[in-house]
Amino acid sequence: MKPLSSVSLSLSVAVALGAVAAGCSSPSSAATSSSPDAGSAVVPVAHVDTAVVVARQVPRYLAVTGQLKSGRETDLAANAAGRVLATNVERGSQVKAGDVLATLDVRAAALSAAEAKAQAETAAANAANAKTECDRTRALVASGALGRAELDRADGVCKTSSLAVSAAQARSQLAAQNVGDGVIRAPFAGVVAERYVDVGEFVHSDSRVITLVDLSALRLELTIPETNIAAARPGAKVIFGVAGYPERTFTATLAFVGASVRATTRDVVAEAKVDATDALLRPGMFASGRIASGEEKAPVVPKSAVVTRDGKSTAFVVVGGRIEQRIVQVGEPSLDGRDELAIARGIQEGESVVLAPNDGLRNGTRVAGN
Repeated sequence: MKPLSSVSLSLSVAVALGAVAAGCSSPSSAATSSSPDAGSAVVPVAHVDTAVVVARQVPRYLAVTGQLKSGRETDLAANAAGRVLATNVERGSQVKAGDVLATLDVRAAALSAAEAKAQAETAAANAANAKTECDRTRALVASGALGRAELDRADGVCKTSSLAVSAAQARSQLAAQNVGDGVIRAPFAGVVAERYVDVGEFVHSDSRVITLVDLSALRLELTIPETNIAAARPGAKVIFGVAGYPERTFTATLAFVGASVRATTRDVVAEAKVDATDALLRPGMFASGRIASGEEKAPVVPKSAVVTRDGKSTAFVVVGGRIEQRIVQVGEPSLDGRDELAIARGIQEGESVVLAPNDGLRNGTRVAGN
């Protein structure tokens, strides 16, 4: 009986070990049978539209910064002394050349003008009398009734009288101009940027009254680093944007380049004329932009192939029947208006890029039919 017990115990142990082994191997076997290959767990995409990435010559740009300035800007001075009687404009007012902007009390100047005019008339009358006396003296000297000394004295009086008339007339014209300067007019059509005076204030001839800007011809003042001065060629296109309108871009044409490099900043100042003045732009706006400085070869993809994921420019490329999600560095858009983007990094020529990828597309997804 003892050998039999030993056999029974051995069989029991063997059965138990077999059960344990079977239990341990079941999940693995199930996983193997249900997932013959790891990639089959990803749901295939029914269809994606792709385009082959091509490389072509695209514009190369130089990044620049600058500030917008008006075509013309002036601080209008009173050019006369007096109390402000009226102001006809406010900040932002549109005016035409010759419009009255402000009026000063010039009654004192008018009185001075009247006095100066009377003095000019008196000087003219004195000069006429002196001329008559000169003519009479000249006739008497010719007849021998008077000596030559009397003629010299009379000629001196005639000359000084004539000069007195000129001086009196100049003073009269100046006084009349002071009266006219009491009406401050716009020298050109533009927009009032600032008004410095109010009714009742006393101003002097050098007091600022109005700042007037011409918005019909804006210009962009740029700084070009010394190392990139070769790109600053008159006629070059400038594309720029402003912080106030981040979705908009504007264009300008480089017109003037400074003659010397500034010693402190090692750059030159250039000026571009804004091509089409937009009502959104204002003098003083900070602008960041780029200047076309040549061409270079780069991969190009349709704009629809690049989307934003987690705040980064992303494209999806088909490689070996699967989707690869890539973060790409997008180059500058072309100036010719093509609906495409140059890719500086992340995609190579000849690869297949997915067009208009949907939100459900993920890295590693298998493409249907592959």
